[in-house]
Amino acid sequence: MKLLILPLLIIFLAGSCKQKEETPAETASPVAIESVVQLTDAQLKNAQIQLSLPEKMNIGHVIQLNGKFEVMPENTITVSSPMAGFVRQIKWIPGMKVTKGQTLVRLEEKEYIQLQQDYLSAKNALAFAKLDYDRQSELSKNQAASEKVLQLAEEKVRQNQILVKSLGEKLKLIHINPATLSADNMTSEIIIAASTSGTITDVLVNSGKYVQAGEEMIRMIDNNGVKLVLKAFEKDLPYLKTGQKLLAFPNGRADQKMSGRIDYIVNSIGDHGFTNIICSLENKTSEIMPGMYMNAEVEAQSMESWTVPDEAIVSFEGKEYVFVDKGNQSFELVEIQPGQKENGKVQIINYQILMNKKIVAKGAYTLLMKMKNVAE
Repeated sequence: MKLLILPLLIIFLAGSCKQKEETPAETASPVAIESVVQLTDAQLKNAQIQLSLPEKMNIGHVIQLNGKFEVMPENTITVSSPMAGFVRQIKWIPGMKVTKGQTLVRLEEKEYIQLQQDYLSAKNALAFAKLDYDRQSELSKNQAASEKVLQLAEEKVRQNQILVKSLGEKLKLIHINPATLSADNMTSEIIIAASTSGTITDVLVNSGKYVQAGEEMIRMIDNNGVKLVLKAFEKDLPYLKTGQKLLAFPNGRADQKMSGRIDYIVNSIGDHGFTNIICSLENKTSEIMPGMYMNAEVEAQSMESWTVPDEAIVSFEGKEYVFVDKGNQSFELVEIQPGQKENGKVQIINYQILMNKKIVAKGAYTLLMKMKNVAE
């Protein structure tokens, strides 16, 4: 019985292999479309074809750019400690708004008292030196004192004037007014106030911390110092200049356009092939903040270009074409690179292929449909 099954199994496998060899695999071949279409007299009449030559005209040039809002260096503010001391009061957190003159930090240190004492002592010494000089000057006039004594008195006045001026400037650095300082209002605390209105971005100290002279305590930005920085590639630079108007809008919100203009163009192209365009906006909203990405449309100068009517261009498989008249009622499909559009005209980047050739200005889609039908 086993000997009978084995030959039958071999025959069955051989038949299966032969059947697979005889069944060819079906492969779908893409439908190719001819590049030239020929019309009969009747088809030409029904298609209502109109021909025209490419037209040279001035067409507006809108450049699409993108970038983000950045704070300019002059509007980034770092609040540092003018002298070493203990932080006695700080009640700010990032995101808070401050106005010019508001107290940011209170510092305390005995050295502040010493500086005030030195200033008042120098001020008193200056007053005494001036009295002594006046006395020596009077004696010199009556020849009751030597010229050398008068010169020494004059030098002492100058030295004390220098010392008072120097200590007074140091007091101004710690925000103490030397003009109003007296023995009655000396203090161990100094107040660091906001030099301008803005927004707190970083708080780097806390109450009780001892800070060194020059140590950063708070970082803030001037609310008016946010600029739109756009990236422009080398090909766009010939069409950009300061003062040009633009419209900017956030990603996905093209209906919320803000008008602005170009302030500066950085005359240096980076490794990535673009340069920065610094712009200001006229109607910024409260939602604007540093780091926010924006799109922009820049109104570049009109330029002379070769154009064709908008309805002369047809789209097929993701590319743009026009039909060129070949004569004898035949038309060739030619790929073009469209540019800017204005008043029903489209700029042709590769215009050289259309020079001195008539193109189908009306009826182009009728020709395309006929070509597709022939291909099918």
